[in-house]
Amino acid sequence: QEVVKHGGLGVITAAIFLAGEMAGSGVLALPAAMIGTGWFGLVLIVLFTVNAGFSGTRLGLCWIMLEERYEEFRGEVRDPYPAIGEKAVGRWGRIVSMIAISLTLYGGGCVFIVLIAQLLGSLVASVGFSLSLCLWMVIVAVC
Repeated sequence: QEVVKHGGLGVITAAIFLAGEMAGSGVLALPAAMIGTGWFGLVLIVLFTVNAGFSGTRLGLCWIMLEERYEEFRGEVRDPYPAIGEKAVGRWGRIVSMIAISLTLYGGGCVFIVLIAQLLGSLVASVGFSLSLCLWMVIVAVC
């Protein structure tokens, strides 16, 4: 039985990366969210941070188990989350995981389009040229 090299991401590092991914661009909207929710928003932020950290540790442990049990996962793997899903529950676990990843990436991209459109709109409005936010979003998305 071959011993797995543990030179890759550890559980703590995986947890930090997952927490950063979960927070991601949402941190940019944090001031407005805090104004809208008050102290309860701070409680939610702490709760979600703990949840993301815990999820990261569990995913890190799942990956270590996959490396130990299946030789094909001991090198570099392009799709670790779908691989974990497939080994855990079968083909539909891979599909659900890929859909979740796609929706997360799409949502993150949409947030950046809105933020860039707001920034450009306010920047150009300061010199007297005004367009609606919707038009700026189309311009940003096309460019």
